[in-house]
Amino acid sequence: MERIEENIVKIFISYSWRPISNKAKVINLAERLSNDGIHVVLDDWDLKEGQDKYHFMEQMVNDKTVSKVLLICNKEYAEKANNKSGGVGIESLIISDDIYNQTSQTKFIPIVMEYDNDGNPLVPTFVKTRIFIDLSNENDFEENYEKLIRNIYNKPLSKRPPIGKMPIHLLDDGPIYLLTANKVSTLKNSLINNKPNSKLLIKDYLNTFIDALLSFKIDSRSLDHSNFIDKVEKSIDDLQALKNDFLDFINVICKFSSESFENDIFDFFENLLQTFEDNDILLVSGNSLDSLSHDNFKFFLYDLFLSIISTLIKYEKFEEISILVKNNFIISRKSGKTDVVNFVKFRTYNYTLNEFKNRSINPKRISVVADKIKQYATIMNFKDLKEADLLLYYLSLFYPGKNQFFKYWFPETSCYNSFDVTILPKIISKRFFEKVKIIFNVNLPDELRSKIDSVENIDKEFQSNSNRLYNNIPYIKDGLHYENISEN
Repeated sequence: MERIEENIVKIFISYSWRPISNKAKVINLAERLSNDGIHVVLDDWDLKEGQDKYHFMEQMVNDKTVSKVLLICNKEYAEKANNKSGGVGIESLIISDDIYNQTSQTKFIPIVMEYDNDGNPLVPTFVKTRIFIDLSNENDFEENYEKLIRNIYNKPLSKRPPIGKMPIHLLDDGPIYLLTANKVSTLKNSLINNKPNSKLLIKDYLNTFIDALLSFKIDSRSLDHSNFIDKVEKSIDDLQALKNDFLDFINVICKFSSESFENDIFDFFENLLQTFEDNDILLVSGNSLDSLSHDNFKFFLYDLFLSIISTLIKYEKFEEISILVKNNFIISRKSGKTDVVNFVKFRTYNYTLNEFKNRSINPKRISVVADKIKQYATIMNFKDLKEADLLLYYLSLFYPGKNQFFKYWFPETSCYNSFDVTILPKIISKRFFEKVKIIFNVNLPDELRSKIDSVENIDKEFQSNSNRLYNNIPYIKDGLHYENISEN
């Protein structure tokens, strides 16, 4: 027998010579398989005068270099196999014994070429329960032939995905139950089917989310200087399940909502800030235990807001971004005073992570907060988060915080930026500019250039006072493609 290259797949075909039309079909199939790079062993090609045909059959069935044996099943093949007559009968004895002794049972593939009058496939009894490939019908032949060669080459259409890591929140012995569980799937079904209750489901989810968030509040009385870092970090880990659930929610409404939802998201953040105020959760930087006990929420808000903006950019929901960055949030203090803040409120310096946690790390990190945002970017692209972070910094130059300790958004993830970092690269397109201009509150490219000119010095001054040596923040003229805005 001819020598076969090691990388060539080798198969054997077992079939009946009767009727003649069946043999012709088998030879046509063998020729096509050969053309597709498969070495086919066939008695009509490989069994020569003087050879023992039964020994040949047994040798092919048991040959370890033969990766697959195709059983071409028609009426004659089934009858001879069941009656143990002729060459097919001998082969079936060998094959049936091999099938029942094999653990994998994947070497032998029944190929159905004929059905009886009741629509049942004509196959030998010993393979009746096996999954077969149907090549009897011209209409389905090509699709099923594709299944066959994929099986032979072990290249299935459907593949098991790689096994990921256990979700962080499951590492705790006590499972976390989310109040928002199953609400996203209910909302998705409502939006897809255009049900009238979708708007109510969105509001219900957002309200429930805020209630769920409160359950992660750390009691400052349980903290001391030996345990506060661990407790804050543990809470941040636990909150990831809630954040990822919210991102599922945002993705669903971005994909399936036919109505605008920007006011719902704005109201959500305003209600969230009010809820924090009502529950004595302070979002100001500080190194007292009372202030540190809220550092889990400070990290969460930064991470959540950044992820939402990144998602909205992905879906080109610039109207929603515009509402969030251009409008002020109104908070009623317990003292009776009313505070007016903007989106920069969601970026607060985190003493627990960037000061106290960082002291235990050698060498020190530029930003432990940035490290954790990168670590938790499991369903987000970290590159997209970095670009959203930069965009929020530039937008804060146009819309600085008023009556806030921090006027500008500091992009902590910029410590991971490369020198060729870019945001909104399509702003050089006239078509894209028409979409994105709303977030800058301009109508024409020259208006945006004028706005950039007006904050250029503020940008340079802010960056000179920041950790620019370690944070790669492109100046706004470079970051927003000043020279090429809407040129194409």
